[in-house]
Amino acid sequence: MRKVLVLAMGLALVAMYVFANGQKEAAASSGKPIKLTVWDVFDQTEPEGKAYTEKFDQYQKLHPDITIEHDVMTYSQLQQKAVVAGQAQEGPDVLHMLGEWVPDFVKMGILSNLTEQMKSWADFDKFPPSTWKVATIDGKIYGVPITASTRVLVYRSDLFDKYGIQVPQTWTDLRQAAKQLTVDLHNDGHPNEYGMGWCSATTAVRGPQEFAVLLWSTGATFVKQEGGKWVPGFTVDQATAVYQLYYDMMFVDHSLPPSSIGWEWQQLDPALQTGEVAMEQNGAWMAGRAAQASSGKYWRTAPFPYDKVPATYLEVKVDGVSKFAQHKAQAVDLLKWLFGLNNMVYLAGSDNLPSRIDSEQSKYWVPSPVWKSTFLHTVKDGHAMPPIPFAPALKYTMDDLQEVFYQRMTPAQAAQDFYNKVASYLDSSVNNQ
Repeated sequence: MRKVLVLAMGLALVAMYVFANGQKEAAASSGKPIKLTVWDVFDQTEPEGKAYTEKFDQYQKLHPDITIEHDVMTYSQLQQKAVVAGQAQEGPDVLHMLGEWVPDFVKMGILSNLTEQMKSWADFDKFPPSTWKVATIDGKIYGVPITASTRVLVYRSDLFDKYGIQVPQTWTDLRQAAKQLTVDLHNDGHPNEYGMGWCSATTAVRGPQEFAVLLWSTGATFVKQEGGKWVPGFTVDQATAVYQLYYDMMFVDHSLPPSSIGWEWQQLDPALQTGEVAMEQNGAWMAGRAAQASSGKYWRTAPFPYDKVPATYLEVKVDGVSKFAQHKAQAVDLLKWLFGLNNMVYLAGSDNLPSRIDSEQSKYWVPSPVWKSTFLHTVKDGHAMPPIPFAPALKYTMDDLQEVFYQRMTPAQAAQDFYNKVASYLDSSVNNQ
């Protein structure tokens, strides 16, 4: 009798739960006011941010019952806020992410599984498999791959012409060009223009990505599977070559600004804009800065110089839905609308490259030899970050670069330390899961 009573109570609770959730879904679709929260990095003072604001306004007019609350922050702030909110079982409806964050966020349990919604989307096949791969963990899709852009060499063609420099193709060429571009204009013993700049802050987002391009061009990978375990995919010698390049450009060639130790993109990109540096590794979004710079008409792009093999970072940014979103169905609808053909190309037109394979068919597509063709040409050499939680290990790249730049470690010592840290991290945080 007691078992029957318990069973009856359990069924009643289930019925109440189903009814309550049905009521909640009904309320969400009944025309009552809904606020969708969006967390991203698209500042409304920048062209891409303005485009997003315009599209959000358009979507709200199409859906009078929906209000979009747009919260903008830097990438580092966004990553931290998403983690903290997830720990409190909270989060936005739409969450913008760097592709390398996806494995970590999935492991933390803060993203919604959108596999069914994405695979049933009529536009699913309009995105290349390589981009869906970045948004997919263990066969499950956790977001829409909204951009796909590579990293290339951005350089000042006017200075190249002035000093008779050819566009570098290898690391040796890069060092030589950077030396020639480092000039003391005031004859006071201190260069005013430097050949190159890198991101190297320990908190840098782009620094590890720059490091990755260099490491991949040695023929290495970050990780590989061996005997059913994840292990470092590079040798100490390959990592040494990367740290040696940084060291030689700073201390042998003196072609990097001494003050650039600890730079992130917020310092590096304006340095190209003001003329402090003549070259950097960067993405298609620099078209916006070129439009603002007096020297912007001379900015050009080329495949990034390599060591052994051409390589670049295939940066795929992903928009997902928090596991704790209040309005998941509406959030997915917003994503599908935002990243339909014309809207996606419109949003990416002034910054990143859209990830859709049919982008050139959009009425908003504008050809550009400098800011589109080079990037599309280098996709074939693109690498994505490892499909495992790897963000902590990426930070080690910059930790050890700081040791090199402050001359507390030799490049070889930094490479060994980096290798040991990656191996330890994989054993403690990935292989034992």
